[in-house]
Amino acid sequence: MTSAPIFRLRRLSVAVALASTAAISSVQAQDSTPHDSVDLGTVEVTADAAGRFGYIDAEREPSVGKLDVPLAEQPFSMSVIDREFIQDSGAKNIQDTLLYTPGVYAGNFGFDTRGDSAKVRGLDAGRYLDGLRQLYGSYNTTRTNVYALESVEVLRGPSSMLYGQADLGGIINGVSKLPQEERSGEVWAQYGSFDRKQLAFDFTGAANEEGTFLYRVVGLTRDSDTQVDHVADDGYLIAPSFTWRPSDDTSITLLFNRQEDKSQVSAQFLPQVGTLEPGSKGFIGSERFVGEPGWDRYDSEKTETTLFVDHQLNENWAFSATARYTDSRTETREHWVDIPSVPDANGDVNRTIFTADAETRILNMDARMQGEFELGGTQHTLIAGIDRQDARWSQDNYYYGYGEGGRFNVYNPQYGNLQLDTLNPTDRPDNEIEQVGVYLADHIEIGPVVVSAGLRRDWAENRTLALSGPDTVSDEGETTGRLGLMYRFDNGFSPYVSYAEAFSMNLGSDGTANPSPLKPTTGDQEEIGFKSVSPDQSLAISAAYFDITQNNRVSDGATPGGVEQVGAVVDGWELQVNKRWQQFETQLAYTNLNATNDSTGARLPFVAEEQASWWNRLYVGSNWRIGAGVRYVGDNVGSGDAPIVPSSTLYDAMVGYTMGEWDFSVDVKNATDEETISWCRYEGGDCGYGDRRSITGNVRYQF
Repeated sequence: MTSAPIFRLRRLSVAVALASTAAISSVQAQDSTPHDSVDLGTVEVTADAAGRFGYIDAEREPSVGKLDVPLAEQPFSMSVIDREFIQDSGAKNIQDTLLYTPGVYAGNFGFDTRGDSAKVRGLDAGRYLDGLRQLYGSYNTTRTNVYALESVEVLRGPSSMLYGQADLGGIINGVSKLPQEERSGEVWAQYGSFDRKQLAFDFTGAANEEGTFLYRVVGLTRDSDTQVDHVADDGYLIAPSFTWRPSDDTSITLLFNRQEDKSQVSAQFLPQVGTLEPGSKGFIGSERFVGEPGWDRYDSEKTETTLFVDHQLNENWAFSATARYTDSRTETREHWVDIPSVPDANGDVNRTIFTADAETRILNMDARMQGEFELGGTQHTLIAGIDRQDARWSQDNYYYGYGEGGRFNVYNPQYGNLQLDTLNPTDRPDNEIEQVGVYLADHIEIGPVVVSAGLRRDWAENRTLALSGPDTVSDEGETTGRLGLMYRFDNGFSPYVSYAEAFSMNLGSDGTANPSPLKPTTGDQEEIGFKSVSPDQSLAISAAYFDITQNNRVSDGATPGGVEQVGAVVDGWELQVNKRWQQFETQLAYTNLNATNDSTGARLPFVAEEQASWWNRLYVGSNWRIGAGVRYVGDNVGSGDAPIVPSSTLYDAMVGYTMGEWDFSVDVKNATDEETISWCRYEGGDCGYGDRRSITGNVRYQF
């Protein structure tokens, strides 16, 4: 960690200490009577006439923050997208769940059957499941099925103090469905655009009369085409879980998750000429498939086993641990248009042919003690933990044949020109990560004042295992921290300031004549904002201004085959407003940021610097509900500050009807069927389309 971040951390520590002292003195001056805490008033939470509470839940304790502290009382930016919103908005994947979340540019790489893409505050964000890192490398696992999740959480900004090496944008964390004591369940049938057929079920409850054994079984099967010709989106999920509660103080849960998807790569990497701008024969449609039906495929599978242990040691202290083993693999056979490429007058191009078999094995764990206690008139929520990451991923049967995939006409496709004679696949070096970290964090309440501080030390080794010769090893020790201060006024208005740091190891070398391992990417964030929740929780507002500095960002270098490490600066602000009036609820989000290369001043690629969204839901009587949303996504650029990909405005809608235990609904995404370009690689390179209109009908039987 460089001296500048250390200096800023110390500087902010002094500022927080002085502010805390001033706030405490102010409280004591107002009331000289000895007391342990300040009465913040009684909170009355109201529901609508039917007993519904809506999307606002200020008392929620997001697991992504690791502290059992309500969202509204933490001096850091976090969002929770719960099951109710996921269902109402018709989200089909994690990418969809984030479309109305401030600070998140979801789907920045458009429609993709391989995984979920998102930038947070203009930068990459780590992907986690139940608090453990889930993704290593790329395109080597099955994307998490959103139906297996209770919620999706976003921690915005650097978070290495909690998670070790992590991307500076933040953390996107899925929370798995686990057994519940109350018996409930549903069967869900769905049919929609592109002949999408899906059947799912979710059952949970107590397995015995005493409630010491609980169960949950989540399952789904899907048979679907997509907006791209000859590209399927088939798959299944089975996720049984079992909880044993030998005493009131102990809970042990085992979750098994098995997924398998059969598909093709929907991202066709079409040329800029014909997508972003017209070609010799107009535009190439978003349905265009440039591969070979029956040969191209992206098949994936994964098996995960997760263990959760929770034990209440005494009235003040508890122990919890999560451990997961993942075995995943993918098989890719693919064609794309040569990059760069411009179709000739007839629309003909050369294709690249690509093969790869990838595999990942991951064993991660996180164990921590949490204590809640009073000390000298202060209330503490303290955690002390240790975690470990151990992952290895490989890529075999690899072949990249530029220009060897045969000629193809992008306007009038004729399939069958499959060129396999030149294929000579090879193995690639394996990659491995091992990391051990210890961390300590304390959330301190001193009357209306909150001070949240944490410190962490990591020992990390990233290794590229050479097929011959020496391995490339990056071995680092890093200390990171975060610090936040909040003041909670009686009316629910809580301004705060915070500082956080992050680091992320980089695999490989700089590609020079005398190669050396890449340096870790490091950075820090300064943030100021406020959270406000009305006493009845019918109004919630949060806003934040942030300034992120990133060092040693990996970028394509000037040397062929090499890379360079540069810096980046991102600053901007976010706003989210939730308001409920009895049967009507509205949610507004806005993001405005500047994300630039700190040496050239060029915009960072694949980042929309302005976004706005507005989602509304209205209950009509006790049976009907109507939802509607609008999303504005500002322009973005490719590498090198060009080309400019224009902004877009998209509309979503939903209508639902409940009758006893039956629920019927129809949801629409991109209702006007805009054919948008989501990204372009660089000037003259390739581009990708966003999601086209999707309409799905749903029937749920719930009990």
